[in-house]
Amino acid sequence: MKTKYTLYQILLLSLLLIMTSCFLSESKPGAVDGNISINLRFTVLSRIDSTITIPIAELPVKVYTDDYNIPPMFAITDDSGFVSFENLPYAHYNVEAFTIIRPSEFEEIEVVGAKSLNLTVDSLGADMAYSDTLIMEQSERGLKINEIYTAGPPNNIFYFYDQFYELYNGMSETVYLDGMVFLRLSKTALFADTLSVSYIFQFPGQALSGRQYPVEPGEFVVLAMNAFDHNLIGPISGNTVDLSHADWEFYNNIEASAYDNPNVPNITSNNGRVSQSSVVDFMVSTTSDGIALCDGSDYNQMDGINVNSVVDCVEYSSNPNHFKEVPYSLDVSWAGIGISKYSGLSMERIRPGFDTNNSGIDFVIINAPTPGYHHE
Repeated sequence: MKTKYTLYQILLLSLLLIMTSCFLSESKPGAVDGNISINLRFTVLSRIDSTITIPIAELPVKVYTDDYNIPPMFAITDDSGFVSFENLPYAHYNVEAFTIIRPSEFEEIEVVGAKSLNLTVDSLGADMAYSDTLIMEQSERGLKINEIYTAGPPNNIFYFYDQFYELYNGMSETVYLDGMVFLRLSKTALFADTLSVSYIFQFPGQALSGRQYPVEPGEFVVLAMNAFDHNLIGPISGNTVDLSHADWEFYNNIEASAYDNPNVPNITSNNGRVSQSSVVDFMVSTTSDGIALCDGSDYNQMDGINVNSVVDCVEYSSNPNHFKEVPYSLDVSWAGIGISKYSGLSMERIRPGFDTNNSGIDFVIINAPTPGYHHE
C-alpha cells in the first residue's frame, strides 16, 4: 500500500530536511572575539629612595586566562621593564612575574608581581589596549618562618597538640640555627624597639658564631610541639600529621609529663641561658598569635627581646578586625584571616621563604599542613 502525501506534508518534510542539513553542516565557531593588547611595565622601589622606581629588565612574565582554551603566554621585559601581549580576545587575565635580583654582592632580593585583569568590552570601551605599571613586591631572602600550623585537626576533643612551625632557607648560602631563640610574643607596643615575650625556647649551640646546626640553601626545617605521629590518637586518626620525623622538638625541662622523642633534638626552655616560669610546652593560640625567630644575641626576655635581633616575625589572626600586637617594623598585617580552630587548615607563604614583612600578602591558607615541603 502506497502512502499518499498532501502538498502541505511534502513542503513540511522538505523544510525539515533543509534545516537538518544546515545544523549538521554548521561547525562550532573557532574564533574568539576582540583583538586587544596588554602592555605592562614592571618596576621595583629603590631601597635608597622609596619615591623612585627602577625598571626590571629581562623579567619573565606569564599571562593566562581560563575563559578560553588558550595556553599560557610568556614574554621577557626589555631594558625599560616593558612587555606586550597582542592579538588577545576580551577575557579575564591573570599576570604573574617572579625573579631574583642582586643589588649587591652580598644581598639577594626576591621580587614577585601579580595582577588580575578583567578586560571586557565594558571595561575597555573603545580602547583596544590595556596599559599599566606594576610595582613588584620585594622579599628579602634569608631564613624564614615558612609555615605555621596551629589550628588543630578536625575533632571534637579539643586536640591541638600537633602544632608545628616550618623554617626555610631562601639564601644561596648555608645558615646556622646555633643559639637562635624561638618566641611566642605577648602584646607589644606597635612602635617599640623591644618585644614582650610569653614563651622563649632556644636551639643548642653558640649564637652567631656556632656552626653545628646548618640549614642548607632551599632546605625546610620542621619544629614540632610534640614529635610523634599524631594519627595514632584515635579520634583524629587520618586527619592530622606524622611529626615523628620532625627536625626539632620543643621541650620544657620543668614540665612534669613532657613528651620527648629521643630521636629528635630539642629546642629547650630553662637551659641555663633562657629561663621561664611556665611549665607548659611551646603552644600558641589556634587562631591568633605572634611568633618570632631571633638570632640569639639577646635572650634575656625579662627586659624584652631587642627587635634588631629578629630574623623573622609573623603575626596571624582569623579575625580581620584584629588589633595588631606585633610592631609594624616586623609585620605590617597578619596571616590567617578566616581560618578556624579544629579545621586542619594551615598557613604557608605563597612561595617558599617569600617575605615582604606583610603577612597578609605573604601567606595563604592551605587545606592541609605540609611539614617539610611546600604546597603546590
